[in-house]
Amino acid sequence: MMFNFYKFVMKKFTLLVVAMFSMAFSANAQYNVDGHKFWDNWSLGIEGGVSTNAHDWNTPNGAVVGINATKAITPVVSFEFSIGAGINNNYNWRMERSANVFDNVSAIASTKINLMNWFCGYKGTPRLFEIQARGGFGYMREFYPNSGNNPTKSGNDLNRAIAKFGFDFDFNLGESKAWTISLRPAVVMKLAPETSPKYLGCVYLDPCGAYGHNVLGQITAGITYHFKTSNGTHHFAAVKPQVVTETVEKVVEKPVEKIVEKVVEKKVAATGNNIYVVEFEQNKSNLSNTAKSTLDQIANGTTVILDAYASPEGAKAYNQKLSQKRADAVKGYLENKGVKVADAKAHGAESKSSQRVVYVRIK
Repeated sequence: MMFNFYKFVMKKFTLLVVAMFSMAFSANAQYNVDGHKFWDNWSLGIEGGVSTNAHDWNTPNGAVVGINATKAITPVVSFEFSIGAGINNNYNWRMERSANVFDNVSAIASTKINLMNWFCGYKGTPRLFEIQARGGFGYMREFYPNSGNNPTKSGNDLNRAIAKFGFDFDFNLGESKAWTISLRPAVVMKLAPETSPKYLGCVYLDPCGAYGHNVLGQITAGITYHFKTSNGTHHFAAVKPQVVTETVEKVVEKPVEKIVEKVVEKKVAATGNNIYVVEFEQNKSNLSNTAKSTLDQIANGTTVILDAYASPEGAKAYNQKLSQKRADAVKGYLENKGVKVADAKAHGAESKSSQRVVYVRIK
């Protein structure tokens, strides 16, 4: 009965944690930060502390030590792989301890959620104090003396699947935030619980199959070093959208009328010939009704020269192709109505003030 209840609680708790981590992944904003390369935002830490089981929680049953490596995917989500060991972790419910220095070893893969960045946003640098939730699954091997207490296991060693959930209370130190000191309380659950008292060698046989013996409480303190990233810091760095801002500002400062006057004066104003300006929408090469009305003003039989341009937002090669498409569109329309096109040049984006236009000059 107790074993079934244990499985029920474990299943519900695991589903709850998975749902929480899934929400964090889906709600995580696309931060405008730098430092997303594979070797960016790695850290290495060590920790040590005490452990006890839930059945005898008031009597710590030994020490725990560990080392962990973490990779931050975003300012909210990171992954941790840890290797740990327990010293005298069997005192409370085992009659005999292991003869080894370590009573158990474990390896756990966890997902960590930075709750401060999730709910309050990332400011471009880690806060002095942060809270992270973490949870994961792994493997534990427990070592016991070959005393015959468990004749079904070779050497009385036990292999277990485990789950570990907890919180990290982090203090990020220094101006560069390269070091973090953490307090890490956690709960370790054995997914294959002990239920047969006659094989356990317990001091008190009656409660050996109790739920509390399958849950360990840990509290550790650790220090972590964050390796330098490709952006020159030890963390994600905020990036300002300067290119977009500058482009918008320049378009506002230099409207189409002023740019047209400047280009006409430079290229053709001295000739005294008529100029028709055909405008296009951004990233478009098709003729609008307004553009067609402008071209319809040119009389049949007239000979013209075309100069096509693009605005500077895109890549140079792309702008060159786009201006060529605009020149071809104007040329095709004029030739269909009987206007001769002597020359059609595609200039791309010649400068930051270049616009989405085709100039039609009557020869």
